[in-house]
Amino acid sequence: MAVHRESALSPRLFWLTATLLASLELAFMNLAYQAQTSQLALGDQRCVTQQLQMMGWQLEQSPPQADIPEGMRQLAWITQSLKALEAGGTVESLDHSILRLHALDSQSTQDELNHAIPHWESYRHLMSLGGSPAPAEPELKAMNTILGRMDKQLAQEQEEAGKTMLKHIASALGVGFIGFAGMGALLLRQNQRSHRSRQMLRSVINQIGAGVCILGRTGRIVDANRAACQMLDRPRRELRGKKLDNFLQEDEGVWMGQRPDGEFLAVERIPGIINSEKGPLHIVTLLDVTARHLTAEGLQHLAHHDALTGLPNRGYLEAHFPKMLRKCLHDNQTLGVAVIDLDGFKPVNDRYGHAVGDALLVQVAQRLGTALRLSDVIVRTGGDEFVGIFPDVGSQDSLNFLGERLLGVFNRPFQVMGHTLQLGCSVGLSMAPGDGATPESLIHTADQAMYRVKQARKSQAQLHAIPGGRPWDGESLTG
Repeated sequence: MAVHRESALSPRLFWLTATLLASLELAFMNLAYQAQTSQLALGDQRCVTQQLQMMGWQLEQSPPQADIPEGMRQLAWITQSLKALEAGGTVESLDHSILRLHALDSQSTQDELNHAIPHWESYRHLMSLGGSPAPAEPELKAMNTILGRMDKQLAQEQEEAGKTMLKHIASALGVGFIGFAGMGALLLRQNQRSHRSRQMLRSVINQIGAGVCILGRTGRIVDANRAACQMLDRPRRELRGKKLDNFLQEDEGVWMGQRPDGEFLAVERIPGIINSEKGPLHIVTLLDVTARHLTAEGLQHLAHHDALTGLPNRGYLEAHFPKMLRKCLHDNQTLGVAVIDLDGFKPVNDRYGHAVGDALLVQVAQRLGTALRLSDVIVRTGGDEFVGIFPDVGSQDSLNFLGERLLGVFNRPFQVMGHTLQLGCSVGLSMAPGDGATPESLIHTADQAMYRVKQARKSQAQLHAIPGGRPWDGESLTG
């Protein structure tokens, strides 16, 4: 089965053909110009020839008088005009216009002129001898006869030059028309092929399930397939001329954004290049990983957060506490740690059941979360135990203030499932870098301080800490 392949005219061949046609048209126009110039030159030669013939007829009727200046001027003018026809030159015509003559081109007119000049010279010689002009009249008539034949030959040459000019003009117009029609047809064909190629490319990329965006040199979207429009929830006309960064922002290798309907979107971008008739095109393939991202994010949230209270759990503490500590130490900032243990929670759990105990823990977590700064973190490490982390706590007084706020959470009773419950807590504090430079040492110091509070069996509102291994006296964290 034969496959028809539509050949494409390369840009180089196209411009070469266009240049050749333009050169050919220019050549014909140049030939037409030369023919016109020749026609004009023949017209001037013919004009002088006719005036010479007319002046000769006048001399036949009225021979010149040697003692009359007008007659001498006539003889001089004829002599000058014949020389100008022979070798070229400037002549003032009888109507006082200046004619710049070229020497006669054709051999036949030159031969006629070469026969006319001796007759004129003989006529002048005979007239200069004086006496009757009768002997000189045959020479003048012979010259006039030759000039008549010259005029006819010049008229014929002028007509032929005009025809040649028209022929070259017609040839130039024909070449121009052929070039215009041919190049126009080729351009139309190329445009149709380019249009079909674009249609085919668009049809192909529209069949791709992943989103595809074609980018220009400036990184702006030139075209997008149907999947990309559906993924970004925007029509193609709205995407054109925009950058993908207008819709998606990178976060740890994943490009995220929000659709116009408010839905979250996570995308992986894969750059690439495809070849086209106009050169390489930069494309970006968009893969929708929203479901996978949400699943991974949800699993990570479950792994790092307590299912009951929603607070970060021990896994979160182990993963993020070292990073927070390193950042504070790198920035020469202090970091505070609090170990919190509820007082009286076990009797509530035993008396009212685990459902009431769980609801009580949820309320405790909510109060602890609202008591601290936005940068602080409260972690439930297990049961009724919590750990607080306070980045850039500033001073010991600031840490003391935060500890007081934690205790203040328990000043009001809790309303849980129709029960009014009163709880207390014991809090131990430590601060980096004075009490340690590792998460373990800081938590250990704060934990010892918390147990000292429990052993003292003092008021729940009192804070005890053992910064540096010594008990806190209520006024200084460093002792």
